[in-house]
Amino acid sequence: MNFLQNKWIVLIFRLSLGVMFIYASMDKINDPRTFSNDIRAYQIVPFGFENLLAIILPWLELLTGLGLVIGVMVDGAALISMGLLVMFIIAISSAILRGFNIECGCGLKEGEIVGTQKLLENTIFFLMGLCIINRAPPKYEIFPKSD
Repeated sequence: MNFLQNKWIVLIFRLSLGVMFIYASMDKINDPRTFSNDIRAYQIVPFGFENLLAIILPWLELLTGLGLVIGVMVDGAALISMGLLVMFIIAISSAILRGFNIECGCGLKEGEIVGTQKLLENTIFFLMGLCIINRAPPKYEIFPKSD
């Protein structure tokens, strides 16, 4: 695990995770109705709440991604990204266990269906966030972690 403390690997993880969140948020911000329908397909939030999530969640993803890419308050951005990823992992797991054959609504690939590949992908992103949180002294950050 020592190589994960390398400041350049952590920087690559930070930029990759940030760009992924920024990219994923764009379609959702531009088309909240479709994203609301994607959320509704999971059947895990109360009726009507999916509309609120479809408006708030993409902006949270965008701000989190920008924080990671720009290097502003990286600890908070990494924690938020990990929290979102846990929520996504739970939602996808729920859909898989209930046998739903639905689009993930992640905003990364059009028409991508929930499955174990999405679980693995989100788990890898979560582990990248964990490496960012446990990083060695900060590199290229504004308001870096204080010990």
